[in-house]
Amino acid sequence: MGKTHEALERAEKEYSETSAEPALAAGKAVVLKRPSQLPAKAPLEMYQQVKVKLITRFPDASIKTILITSTAHGDGSSTTAVGFATALARDCKLKVLLIDVNFRSPSLHEVFNIDHDQGLFDLLTRDNNDKPAIFKKTGHGDLYVIPSGGIHSGPLTFFESIRFDNFLKTVREKFSYVILDAPPVNGCSESRILGPKVDGVILVLESGKTRRQVAIRAKQELEDAGAKVLGVVLNKRKYYIPHWIYKRL
Repeated sequence: MGKTHEALERAEKEYSETSAEPALAAGKAVVLKRPSQLPAKAPLEMYQQVKVKLITRFPDASIKTILITSTAHGDGSSTTAVGFATALARDCKLKVLLIDVNFRSPSLHEVFNIDHDQGLFDLLTRDNNDKPAIFKKTGHGDLYVIPSGGIHSGPLTFFESIRFDNFLKTVREKFSYVILDAPPVNGCSESRILGPKVDGVILVLESGKTRRQVAIRAKQELEDAGAKVLGVVLNKRKYYIPHWIYKRL
């Protein structure tokens, strides 16, 4: 089992609804604070807050396809994508699809410990007679995963194709939410290509590491490409006093 997958299972067992304050400022950015020192159940609570904010801000379900990216490798965009998709899938009314669009450095197959011999690459390049097998059902609510289908170079050709556009349109109609785990904006062009094709983008920043200028530039590049930036997730924030005190500040 993947370590993140196992951690999510433990967190779900310990999870309970809380009345914590929302992680999103009204009309502003989605801000997720997920300090590593918090108990195992805390990450799911935080992702749950982002889920609630997304649904309440867009009650008409206009935002269904969401790209999650970062400024650089290691910022935690894949962890955020997994946690957010899992929080969405906890709702029995929501059917969620999580797609690994990071052909350069795929990771979702390791997180969920699934075979990725067949995946998105096969859907975009081959007439596969067993396409349903590519949609991997997980044990987290009604959550499905499509792995990348291996490591491939030159992914822009796939994402710029009409075939990918048709695929995205099809899954948007079949699922309540479609979450795309994408490579970072800096150094990769995929997120700028995919951004305008989805309903919204969430940018993941690493607390204490991502420089303000870098974050602003990444956001600007996404918007210049035509993407709608929904907000920012602040990842790996550290608390230097007990968390229960922060709740009372």
